[in-house]
Amino acid sequence: MKKTLLVLMAMFALGLQHVNAQENPMKIVTNHPDFDVKVKRCATSGKSLILDMVFINKGTQDVIIDVIAGNWRYWTEIYDDEGNTYKGNENSTVKVKVANSKAYEGAVSGYRLIPGVPAKVSFSVNNFSETAESIAYFEGVVICDAWGLPDKDKWLIIRNIPITRD
Repeated sequence: MKKTLLVLMAMFALGLQHVNAQENPMKIVTNHPDFDVKVKRCATSGKSLILDMVFINKGTQDVIIDVIAGNWRYWTEIYDDEGNTYKGNENSTVKVKVANSKAYEGAVSGYRLIPGVPAKVSFSVNNFSETAESIAYFEGVVICDAWGLPDKDKWLIIRNIPITRD
């Protein structure tokens, strides 16, 4: 009897998690039909967060992109589900690296995005909340003249990214 009750409680709990996950599905807006982005991982350990993505050029021509965590003009902003904000322009909280770069930087410029060839893009955030469960809103700076990005604040927008923890 106890085992049956335990199994039923576990199924109920997992069912609630599934319903909650469907309530707020991840949504990605790239603002260009040839620009595809997939979130591969969003994980934290202590106060460090890593957000791994894959960028894919679905067009027929190479394009040059700049991915900016923060510089004097643009910065990536991240909002967690607890209301905290992390900006690339404040104390180097947000950094980025593309492909096999050795270190996270404020910006990666002049990266060649080849049609059909995935490019790994990774953002790191220092001093991230140890209790946040998701990134409610990610506004990333990706500049691509060929795609007209960003034109009139057309940023890479991702909503509801779940976070896994150690």
